[in-house]
Amino acid sequence: MAHQRFYIISIYPPYLKQNDWNCVLDYNDAPRLAPPSISLYDPLMHTSDSLPVIINKAAVRRLTDGHPWIFKGNVVWSSALDLCTPGTLARFCDARMRPLGIGTFNPQTELCGRILALGARADVNAGLFASRLAHALRKREVLFPVPHYRWVHAEGDHLPGLIVDRYGDVLSIQVTTAGMEHLKPLWLPALYDLAHPHTVVFRNDLPARKQEGLPTTPEIQGEPLTGPVAVVEGPVTFRADLVDGQKTGWFFDQRANRRHIADLAPGLSVLDLYSHSGGFGLPAAVAGAASVRMVDVSALALNLSRQAATENHVADLCQWTESDVFAFLDPTKDDGERYDIVVVDPPAFIKDRRKIPAGLAGYRKLARLSCVKTKPHGVFFMASCSHHAHLPAFRTAVEAGLTEAGRSFTLLRTARADRDHPVHAKLPQNDYLKALTYRLDAD
Repeated sequence: MAHQRFYIISIYPPYLKQNDWNCVLDYNDAPRLAPPSISLYDPLMHTSDSLPVIINKAAVRRLTDGHPWIFKGNVVWSSALDLCTPGTLARFCDARMRPLGIGTFNPQTELCGRILALGARADVNAGLFASRLAHALRKREVLFPVPHYRWVHAEGDHLPGLIVDRYGDVLSIQVTTAGMEHLKPLWLPALYDLAHPHTVVFRNDLPARKQEGLPTTPEIQGEPLTGPVAVVEGPVTFRADLVDGQKTGWFFDQRANRRHIADLAPGLSVLDLYSHSGGFGLPAAVAGAASVRMVDVSALALNLSRQAATENHVADLCQWTESDVFAFLDPTKDDGERYDIVVVDPPAFIKDRRKIPAGLAGYRKLARLSCVKTKPHGVFFMASCSHHAHLPAFRTAVEAGLTEAGRSFTLLRTARADRDHPVHAKLPQNDYLKALTYRLDAD
């Protein structure tokens, strides 16, 4: 059988990481990056050569129903599987060796299989990736007039292990599985063809990559970044650090919730806890808030917020407090200030199932302490990005904290991540963000 030929990216030039940024690079000001140099390559990833992996009846039922994950406990194990390369292509089969779908396989992880395509004749090639990336891009282009959004949301866009955030001509990418890393020659050229970026940042500093046996050194392809990039959301321009900032540098998932709070803010005082680089506080100020106080433990994030406040001409409305939020909320250090709107957007409290009880207790405590800062009849907003904290449990924890603080409340709104974070129909874990808005009554 004649071998199919694929393109693979040649070795990248030395990657750059700059901790001392002296100026700001806007994507409109920089030249576009030419597609990376390529060489012809015969990779060991032909569909016909894919590794057969037999799964049990329970996994067969889930897979045929459209679930995209295979766990190690559902695999009929053999010594040959232990020897395979992490991230290799695998064809998942039932006990009679009938192929059901194709995906990637990593024998070193509990979640060992990620389905890319269903069906006995399913194929994985550059065309599949180009089609899915183009489809994901079209969906975002219809939703957002400015090219600042999450372009690829892993399983939500049927591209497991791949996250792509777009900041105009700059892409920030997280590859979280050995399988998607192995298949990079098939999907990376399509990103260049579709977006023509001048800079691509690979945010490899992820715990998930360690578990997958992948390197964790961040990389930059193309033009070096000389400072934080612009992030445009409606009338507000933020600043995001794509190299040293959290995750991909920005949190597009809260876009609609930021707009919701900004719509309530004109003429009111706002407290933004875990403000990061001003995600909630700056839109509130631009919308006409009387005052905004932003609290975060990260000096880097607060400096990005200050820079953006100046660029949006609202610095005179803003105050910044560098502090751990729980220390700021310590009742023994209460400054007596109360706010019309209090926003609480903490990092994930629950990293794995074993920490669910402790994490929910943490959310309960945080709600109890932070709601005290809300004026009578004020608005209290609290979010969780822990996918292990399901909405009913999270809501119960928050409302328990409000009750312990002696606050009566009315739920105004329940929300999730914005529309560029689609949820896989069979994977509720994708629906990780929960946001609750309350009206608090008198103390």
